[in-house]
Amino acid sequence: MGNSEYLRPAMRKLRVYALDPQASTLIETARINHATVSIPWEERWEEGISPGPVNEYLEVIDVDPASDQFYQPVDLNHPHLLAQDGLTPSEGDPRFHQQMVFAVAMKTIKLFERALGRKIFWSPIWNGEQYQPVPKLRIYPHALREANAYYSPSKKALLFGYFKASLSDPGVNLPGGWVFTALSHDIIAHETTHAILDGLHRRYIESTSVDSLAFHEAFADIVALMMHFTLPEVVSSQLAMRRGRLSERSWLTGLARQFGEATGRYAALREAIDDKNGDQLPDPTLLATLTEPHERGAILVAAIFDAFVTIYEQRTADLMRLFGGDEQNPRPLAPELIDRLTREAVKSADHVLRLCIRALDYLPPVDVHFGEFLRAIVTADTDLVPDDPMHYRLAVIQAFRRRGILPDRCLSLAPDSLLWESPIDPPAVDELLQFKYSAHGKTAAQLRLTPQYQRDKAFAQSEENRLLVWQWLMRSQASDPQWERTLGVWFMAREAAEGIAGSLFPGTRGHARQPAVEVHSVRTSRRAGPDGQDLRQLVIEITQRRRGYFSEERQLAQDALPLAPAEPGSWDFTFRGGATLIIDLRDGSLRYVIRKRIDDGVRLDAQRHFLQSGQAGLAMTYRGPRKQDNPFAMTHRGV
Repeated sequence: MGNSEYLRPAMRKLRVYALDPQASTLIETARINHATVSIPWEERWEEGISPGPVNEYLEVIDVDPASDQFYQPVDLNHPHLLAQDGLTPSEGDPRFHQQMVFAVAMKTIKLFERALGRKIFWSPIWNGEQYQPVPKLRIYPHALREANAYYSPSKKALLFGYFKASLSDPGVNLPGGWVFTALSHDIIAHETTHAILDGLHRRYIESTSVDSLAFHEAFADIVALMMHFTLPEVVSSQLAMRRGRLSERSWLTGLARQFGEATGRYAALREAIDDKNGDQLPDPTLLATLTEPHERGAILVAAIFDAFVTIYEQRTADLMRLFGGDEQNPRPLAPELIDRLTREAVKSADHVLRLCIRALDYLPPVDVHFGEFLRAIVTADTDLVPDDPMHYRLAVIQAFRRRGILPDRCLSLAPDSLLWESPIDPPAVDELLQFKYSAHGKTAAQLRLTPQYQRDKAFAQSEENRLLVWQWLMRSQASDPQWERTLGVWFMAREAAEGIAGSLFPGTRGHARQPAVEVHSVRTSRRAGPDGQDLRQLVIEITQRRRGYFSEERQLAQDALPLAPAEPGSWDFTFRGGATLIIDLRDGSLRYVIRKRIDDGVRLDAQRHFLQSGQAGLAMTYRGPRKQDNPFAMTHRGV
């Protein structure tokens, strides 16, 4: 039998630190800190893994500028490594550092793809004239000699730093010993999530309110935190130590403990369990006092973890009753019970993580707020799982309410009141789904809605669909006021007497009186529910930008001028509007329009005041090394 007849392995197994290197030096965690993660083996049509590692998603480049070193790339296809699930975890071997960042990043990517029901693409690069695709995200395991790690939107890369632990307060680390952020499971998952979120919503890195960058940080922490529960050995160990409870601080609830202790914090960098009062309730007024992205984001993380703990306790209440133990009878849990609790914890965490990821498709394309995330979670989960007998959605709502995270313009906090409204008089989308466009003598193209399983073909289809939707908007709907009202954008400039003139818009397309409209993405998804539900959707993001001025008098004066091109920088800030359209492909109906209007004066005033306030001073000075514009470099430095 020839080699070509051997079956491909289903999964590629790679060894990693389950937590971080520090956990291997402690008796309580040493035996569970070496974990093996499984990522899908490359299919026949996918690009294979080459030394680096490099595949169709990632390119690991191990250059260390501080020491002028280029480390030999690891070859994960070497027979010796295939035979032992990759290299043994090691702080001193740069090749293991490469393996670690690759394995955890790929694991994170696959979690998103499973929840979203489609392939992940990275945010494109704007070259001044057009967007250029980014097929591979670059990862630099030793990019910086400092206590920092961040995602660079300009480089489309993850940059991990390394530094010396504090000499006076290093925790259990060696004083002055090296700490590598590329060896922290939490930090890798966090930074990879930043890159994925930027690919889904490229305008979320813009600081438009106190919630904007905070949401990016919070969501990255949520993913890193819930990924702890993808490692059953770690979960089982911690549950056994705490008699099945997840409501106490532990290795499972903390993020980047080695980083936190090495920088003198005595504990994890961030905690998912927030402080409570005497009644074991969080402070619902705290959110209104916080503006720093990580601190504000921590409130959202605590809400999600609180909901997860509630769901876990509901799922295990019968087991704990049968066990019969209590505080007055603290007998150890039987191994069989620990196994059952572990399975329930893993399953509950997976449910909550997928619930949060699916909600990303139900958010507005710009200026996201925490309350909108709550509505997105409830709506996305209701669409896929209409029946909620265990009241999981109520657990999420209750956790948000306890921390003062409330949505605007809702009648109540009942689940049905939090659903995004379906359009009352929706415009027909049949024209769009059947629209054909031909240019340069080519055969007329039509929207392609069948999901592609090859990533390059899926990307090409997404780009073709994006162009078709833009052509349809510009050619077929530009004079339709119903679509303007639906999307919250302007296809044609209005006279000053009507409230907004064309100079609000920084660029033009077509003739001089047509403001630019951008179609960010057109994504198809197919998701399966627990009871056989088959949800097929088309998700379209459309945005428009408008010139904003700090002076309200100047704003009014500029608004009264006719539409005309303007040089970038001639206005004070950019204000954006637009909408996310969710089309149900099963019946061709426009299910939701999640909109932020371009002519919303209240929101414009709020962004102006935010940028002029002391809070905006922080937001507007996020700059990376060498003054490159980077909203994440400074927020992650030393924190």
